[in-house]
Amino acid sequence: MTTETLQAPERSSSRRQAQELLRGLPADLTSAIVVLNCAHMSAAAPSFVDELVKDILEIRGARELRVLDASDRLRSHFGRSALLRQVVDRLVLTASDRS
Repeated sequence: MTTETLQAPERSSSRRQAQELLRGLPADLTSAIVVLNCAHMSAAAPSFVDELVKDILEIRGARELRVLDASDRLRSHFGRSALLRQVVDRLVLTASDRS
């Protein structure tokens, strides 16, 4: 099992921005845990989040996506996307001290 770690940008607004963030990841993540550090993220569009969930969990088949230090709103976006894509069992969300 491998772990891939990503640093979320301060602000995100598009699917293309999500694709750029994921560019360095392997095409096959079936045995990997992907960790996304959101400590410095202040705003994220639902389309950015959905692209991350789609690409990491659906397309590349990661074992798990861990979203660290996420605001309430960001956790809501991730949860909604994972539920709609039926991958909620592979998503782990941790709260931020910020609201």
